[in-house]
Amino acid sequence: MNLKREILHKVHAVPPLPEVVFKLQKYCNDPNVSYAELAKVIEVDPGLTTSLLRLANSAYFGCEQSIGSVQYAMTRLGLKRVYQIVLAVCVAPMSRTPIRGYDLAPAMLWQHAIATAMASEYLAQELGGADPADAFTAGMLHDMGKIVLGNFVNVDMDKIRQAMDQGGIPFDEAEREVFGTDHASVAAALLQRWQIPARIVTAVRYHHHPSACPDPEPLLDIVHIADVLCRDVGWGMGADALFYRFDPTSATRLALPPDIAEQTMAEVSIGLEGMMGFFQTLGAAQGQPAAQPVG
Repeated sequence: MNLKREILHKVHAVPPLPEVVFKLQKYCNDPNVSYAELAKVIEVDPGLTTSLLRLANSAYFGCEQSIGSVQYAMTRLGLKRVYQIVLAVCVAPMSRTPIRGYDLAPAMLWQHAIATAMASEYLAQELGGADPADAFTAGMLHDMGKIVLGNFVNVDMDKIRQAMDQGGIPFDEAEREVFGTDHASVAAALLQRWQIPARIVTAVRYHHHPSACPDPEPLLDIVHIADVLCRDVGWGMGADALFYRFDPTSATRLALPPDIAEQTMAEVSIGLEGMMGFFQTLGAAQGQPAAQPVG
């Protein structure tokens, strides 16, 4: 088995998402869905229900009125927002572990994921062209391939560094040279397995090289810019963080205002620490075991 095939095989070792995530995603755009019936699907899992309600009442996700039931959360926040929250609760344990190879300490991948999600959502709100809910989801999931590829990078980091030095190429291109694939492509394969919508999968697959996408949408450019900004600030810095290239195509296509970067980072800074602390509290409250990186 060659390395690429072995890596893609490992994608199937990542735990599937709970069925409720697929049901929520399926009904997000169905105007006839019964919130009462869908709420019952979530309420079967007391831990998920508790986490959903706590996050629904948090400063970032919440609204002015207190939310005391899953059905009311759907009514007040909308089904897409509830889907975001449930997806975040389910994905967080996988992202809060140390990731070997990328030299990511515990919770650092999750910090970068949440920061990029918040930045992507803000950019989508300010610039238009993409659904802010999709932007949050794509930002949150864009580096999930690292949980699969981390152990492979750990073994072959010397080869990756050599490829970067000799070829003058960024980290993800060196990954492709060594493994036949890279963490963005692995993330896309994982998201396809999780039945994440295709537009989000595409944004994740090309988030380091938007100009290489054959059919780009603003969502892709937004995630690229958000990822770059969060790495520049230092949120979730790993061994690879300084070895990627900015693709100016995204800034051109989005017609970025001159002060948008500063505004975006200010918005993320306000809420990031609270969000990180909140997810840490949720993990402790649910007694979640430490998930192990796949590899």
